[in-house]
Amino acid sequence: MSPELFSQVASAIVISWGALTAIRAYSTTTRTGLLGRFFSAAAMLLIVRLVVDFGGWTDWFIYVWLVCLVSYTYGVYRAATVWPSLPWRAAGAKARRSEVTSLCFSGVLVIVISAALVVPGILLS
Repeated sequence: MSPELFSQVASAIVISWGALTAIRAYSTTTRTGLLGRFFSAAAMLLIVRLVVDFGGWTDWFIYVWLVCLVSYTYGVYRAATVWPSLPWRAAGAKARRSEVTSLCFSGVLVIVISAALVVPGILLS
C-alpha cells in the first residue's frame, strides 16, 4: 500500500467520522453539548485539510469529500432546527462539568489545528 493511498484512506475515515459527529450533534440535550460536537466535527475537517495534500487527491476521495460536506451541511441544518428548543446548560453539576470539559477540549483542538494550518503559511510567505 502506497503512502498516498494510506493517507487518503485514513483521511476518508476521519472526515466520515466528523460527518457522522455533525449529523448526530442535534441529538444532544443542551446547546453546550451541541457546540462541543460541532467543534469536534470542525477539528476533524481541519485535520484532513492539514494532513492531505490537495494536489494528490484522486477521484474517489473527492467523492467522499463531497458526500461528507453534504453530511456536514445536513448536520448544521438539523442543529439549527433544534437550537431554539435546547437549554444552554444541563441540570446536574456533573453533566455540566462533562459538557464544559468536552467543549473546552474541542475548542483547544480546533485552535491548535488552525494554528498548525496558518502559522507555517505565514512564516513561509
